[in-house]
Amino acid sequence: MEIRNCKKCGKIYQYDGTHKICLECRRKEEEDFEKVKEFLRNNPNSSIKKVSEETGVEKKIILEFIKDERLIAGDIELEVTLKCERCGREIKHGKYCEKCIADMKKEIDEISSKKENDDKNQRKKRENMHVRDRLQNN
Repeated sequence: MEIRNCKKCGKIYQYDGTHKICLECRRKEEEDFEKVKEFLRNNPNSSIKKVSEETGVEKKIILEFIKDERLIAGDIELEVTLKCERCGREIKHGKYCEKCIADMKKEIDEISSKKENDDKNQRKKRENMHVRDRLQNN
């Protein structure tokens, strides 16, 4: 395991391959999420400002929950517009719009398919080389 600095508090922690923040900050983040979720359950369609004031959770953190798709913007009245990080279209949650997600999946599939074809061609070349070597040795 590697050692990293927490992106939130700066403390050193043992990186587990998934989380970019330390265990203490993850616990705090989870507590904040539960506060926001509970508040929205009882007060749907509240503004981010109101949610932040009532729960004590920073607006920036609430927006992170929306970007990470832990909250859906339909439950919160947004004072800001979320934009797709790839094309700039307006979105309600996450980091990318549906079109960009589909485009990226297509690009990944194309790359994977090309790699598979390249691997097959390499194997075929190696097999042909072995056959040619055997024929030359006879």
